[in-house]
Amino acid sequence: MIISTSSHNIQLTNGVDECVRQSLDAALKHVSHDIISIDVFMQDINGPKGGVDKTVKIRIDLRNRQQVVIESTHQNLVAAIRRGSKRARRAVNRRLGRTNQVIRHKLRDRLRDVMSPVATQT
Repeated sequence: MIISTSSHNIQLTNGVDECVRQSLDAALKHVSHDIISIDVFMQDINGPKGGVDKTVKIRIDLRNRQQVVIESTHQNLVAAIRRGSKRARRAVNRRLGRTNQVIRHKLRDRLRDVMSPVATQT
């Protein structure tokens, strides 16, 4: 799982980078085999004015060619990162659950076709 970070109007320190990596790793380690890469974009919309304007966008590329995008806004950057990580966990679980459900249904239909008794004609 490759995690890349970038920022706009925010100083990207080692502490912020480590916080992003730890939060996403903890939230998504159970499905890390299904994830190709994660891109995290952090932005301070109003600059140094303050307010609820720290935005974190998390884009997750999955192995099944699907993509999950989460956006989280908060006054505190670390809180926005943690909230975004939790939302990413739920969204990835939901997306992978739907995909696995479709695969199970297709497999079940194929097994039913193969296992069903074939009427023999004489």
